[in-house]
Amino acid sequence: MNDRRVWLGRPVDWLVALLVAGVVIAGTYWLLSRTTEEAVDPTWQRIVDRGVLPVCTDPSWPPFEFIDEASGQIQGFDIDLAQRLAERLVAGGRAEMVTVGFDSLYDALLASRCDVVLSALPYEPMRTQDVVYSVAYFNAGLVVLAREETQDIERLEDLEGRGVAVEWGFVPEGDAHQKEFLRNLGARRYDTAAGAIRALHAGEVEAAIVDRITALAYMRECEGIRFVDEPIYDVNYVIPVRPDAFRLLEEVNRILLEMREDGTLEELQDAWF
Repeated sequence: MNDRRVWLGRPVDWLVALLVAGVVIAGTYWLLSRTTEEAVDPTWQRIVDRGVLPVCTDPSWPPFEFIDEASGQIQGFDIDLAQRLAERLVAGGRAEMVTVGFDSLYDALLASRCDVVLSALPYEPMRTQDVVYSVAYFNAGLVVLAREETQDIERLEDLEGRGVAVEWGFVPEGDAHQKEFLRNLGARRYDTAAGAIRALHAGEVEAAIVDRITALAYMRECEGIRFVDEPIYDVNYVIPVRPDAFRLLEEVNRILLEMREDGTLEELQDAWF
């Protein structure tokens, strides 16, 4: 996929992936909480006092964040999530969006221009020296799609010997076995991931491997297509905060898990895809 970010599974299974990034994050947070148990989190206190959550975002990545041409306002999945997050953090709270270029999002956070970043950011292990991450709120990994009538495709290995569509520039991802299998698949390449899905819908191929964002965006247009098994490769979107904002991180994680359980995250996905 030709995008600025390294990019969920089936509509139900994607929720399971939300805690993948949380394994490392939970350990980091536990250590922080042990050493700061009696400390005060000034970031959290400021948010409570003002009732405002400053959020950095780069509004150039629809449907997660973009400028609506009619209203001139920032809209999208992440923007709605930011507002709901602010409302649950503090009664009557609101999100204050801070527009930042994508390459400067982390710098803006560390410079305290905002207190969280919500801009479809994937978990990056190399960044954990500077920031701490929330649990994942969206899994944007590679998925396998097949037509509803092709019931004998139930897992990745069932693609052997079949026509499979991928986008030009497709790079095999997953564990060593999956990568080797995908390299030898002999897939048919299309100009875009959307083109690969349309080829599947038209019957040119029996399956397609695309990023889940594109899959969700085009499956309503191309009816009769389903997700196959789990994602091949997980790319989890997370919310970074500064390391000293330990109470804010705790509250953000609590609310994201609540949103997973009460269906809010799935509701936002349905609304924007």
